[in-house]
Amino acid sequence: MPVDFQEPSVKAVHYGCKMAEKFNSDLALLYVIDTPGILAQFFSSGEDLVRVTDKAKEKLFELVESLKIKGVTIEISTRVDRGKPYQKILEVAKEIRAFMIILGENHQCGNADDDLGTTVYHVTLKSKVPVLTLKGDTSILKERIVVPLDLTKKTDDQLACTLFYGLTQSAKIFLVSSLVGGIEKKESRIYTKLKDARKFLKKNGLDCEMKLFDRSDTPPFMRVLEYAEEVDAGMILIMTHQEGYTYDNYIGAFAHHILNLSKISVLTLTSLSDNMDFEPFFRAIVDPIGVFQNKSK
Repeated sequence: MPVDFQEPSVKAVHYGCKMAEKFNSDLALLYVIDTPGILAQFFSSGEDLVRVTDKAKEKLFELVESLKIKGVTIEISTRVDRGKPYQKILEVAKEIRAFMIILGENHQCGNADDDLGTTVYHVTLKSKVPVLTLKGDTSILKERIVVPLDLTKKTDDQLACTLFYGLTQSAKIFLVSSLVGGIEKKESRIYTKLKDARKFLKKNGLDCEMKLFDRSDTPPFMRVLEYAEEVDAGMILIMTHQEGYTYDNYIGAFAHHILNLSKISVLTLTSLSDNMDFEPFFRAIVDPIGVFQNKSK
């Protein structure tokens, strides 16, 4: 979990602690000294860099101590690195074999086509593990997760993650999609897919509902955002390549809009996340529709 000591970042750390407690895991805090372009001249001497590094380490130590005073008992490690923030976040996540990256999103967007913050964009695009971008009120963990589904072949990864986080957090799942043609709901492939996904999740102990919106002029991403607000969800879980794009520098319009406009946290899975190690977890699941038949091979 990267931190920059700004108020949203500090609040995000508290949320990260709650998540780590839920997963019975450790939390690694990372501060990156970013010195691009003209700013590099201020770090021309090793002494300057040492001073800044020491100050960052001191602030991280104070942050951890304040968490302990408030009763946080998980193991928390700290680290200070220098470089491009998104590159260091990805490097450290790989090095320590993190199973999740948590980002405190400071970037505010006015409309769906605005650019995402650089760090959020690159980490979300390139991470090989799920990325949770925190938004809205992070003081509590709402145990309701909205999961938009489409007709892509990556649904097994999305359902694996949904099952894992749903059971770990004792969350209720809300599957959602929208019709994009004139076909009747019950005759559509997406309706069948939603029913199968709900069956799979319920067989494995999750409370689950599904919603399929009729075709309309309202964009699918707006339907998802409205539905998340309607059910008072605390998280939206999406794939970042839902329209079938394969470019390695394109996050996908649907995911981009959700990340930009969501008022609640967004958990993203990328096309690079095929190595998510849920194998020990899979051995205990019930798979009535063959969702994971290829993952156990």
